[in-house]
Amino acid sequence: MARYTVVVERGDGEFFAYVPALPGCTSVGQTQCQALDNVVDAIHLTLGYLAEQGIPMLDSVETIAQVEID
Repeated sequence: MARYTVVVERGDGEFFAYVPALPGCTSVGQTQCQALDNVVDAIHLTLGYLAEQGIPMLDSVETIAQVEID
């Protein structure tokens, strides 16, 4: 089983989800849960496309961090 970091952002009346390790792998949903469910499908499609085209998959290297400002 592979794990991917997914970023979910709230937009105008919908949620936008994307996978930093898979450029172009995005999805939307009316709720955060729906956006996450939809992005799982997008991940499967993206991985299938990459395999079909013989494009190597990159390792996930993103870092999620919080910074404190005054």
